[in-house]
Amino acid sequence: METASFSRAVLTRTIRKSILELAFGKKQKVVLLIDEASLLRLEVFAELHTLMQFEGDSKPLLPMILAGQNNLLDKLYWRTSLPLSSRVIARSHLKGVDRQGMEDYLNHHLRIAGLDHSVFSEQAITAIHQGSGGLFRKANHLARGALIAAASEKCPQVSAEHVRLASTELI
Repeated sequence: METASFSRAVLTRTIRKSILELAFGKKQKVVLLIDEASLLRLEVFAELHTLMQFEGDSKPLLPMILAGQNNLLDKLYWRTSLPLSSRVIARSHLKGVDRQGMEDYLNHHLRIAGLDHSVFSEQAITAIHQGSGGLFRKANHLARGALIAAASEKCPQVSAEHVRLASTELI
């Protein structure tokens, strides 16, 4: 979509017109998916609510999926976000993997890197699992940092101490 305006009203009108054209003109289903929605400013939630209103809410033409970290729920409970939050019909929370799932995950990535054995000690895997809360993104950072710490000491195996050192480097 091209527009020469930075006016919220003009942009909202243009987006809604395009959605209506897709839904009624081309008979297509439109979905708005926002990844990392927890990083959005609170004002954006109010704008999203405005964008979703079609004919007094009688036509749900723009289903929306918001994906983000735990603080996304906190942001949806702010007073300015309540109109959007009231439209939420389903919520889902992904839990972190268990310790065995973390070991499988790390070993899988080591195989992708060309290793046929684990360089992480049992204690290191436990430390990565505990330090990451079972979340893969944080586990990646911990594992990478622990690998660097072990390599800098010329250790063939990553220990829990290497994971601890890596965790002090993470923000």
